[in-house]
Amino acid sequence: MKRDQQLVCHFLTALNRQYGASLEIVRWPDEDDRQTPAVEAVASDASGRTVAIEHTLIQPFEGERIDTDRFMKVFGPLEGCADLMKPGYNVRVGVKVGAISTGIRWEAVADRVRSTLTNIVPTLGDGDSLENITGLPFTLNVELGIERHGPEEADHVWVWRSLPADTLKDVVRQALRTKLPKLLAEQTNRHILLLEQADYAHGHASVRIAIDELSPEFPQLTQVDEIWLAVTTCWGTDDVLFFNELAPNVMGRKLKLDLRTSMTTALGQ
Repeated sequence: MKRDQQLVCHFLTALNRQYGASLEIVRWPDEDDRQTPAVEAVASDASGRTVAIEHTLIQPFEGERIDTDRFMKVFGPLEGCADLMKPGYNVRVGVKVGAISTGIRWEAVADRVRSTLTNIVPTLGDGDSLENITGLPFTLNVELGIERHGPEEADHVWVWRSLPADTLKDVVRQALRTKLPKLLAEQTNRHILLLEQADYAHGHASVRIAIDELSPEFPQLTQVDEIWLAVTTCWGTDDVLFFNELAPNVMGRKLKLDLRTSMTTALGQ
């Protein structure tokens, strides 16, 4: 089963466990017909009432997945890299989102960044600096932060990205533009839009505010019965998922699902 389908199933488990519902998936329309855009899932309860569910990932900024792939290939191996350790110091290595160009061999860039920083870091003392990585077919500036730590602490090397100006509204706009038609085209008793947040860049309130601001552009939002935000940041590490209701009542329902036990807990109620 695909990851998106697993998330939908876990969402239904949380609803069933907490509210005594009996929802079960009866169809995966998007998989059944790949030629025509279709809703992701249709579920039905014991009484025969149906619900359409459409899922989409809300990225912290446009192009996040592509940028993350490049970042992890070039800078990911530097996290905790012994060659960059500076005795008695913590080292922070950062770049701006979009710093790594397309159309080049990322492995070669990674090697160049590592060798350059290996020579630079030992020469630096406390403080921040901006270093240019030479020998590349594009300009790559790396932000270095060197900070002395106490004698009882271990040396660390951390990598990070600086986020661009807030593009959440544009990301939500694109999600609504592509997902609402598929969701509402399905003739069911209820329609649920399941948004997913897999990072810590934005909270549920920011997503709800973006939806409210976009509502004049998308009058069909009034036909959506519920909007939920699935927070999946702890899925891979702790086997825990959080589901927060965004509409009709923002945070009216907040659920925590422990995937190891299927135990569902209502939070803040």
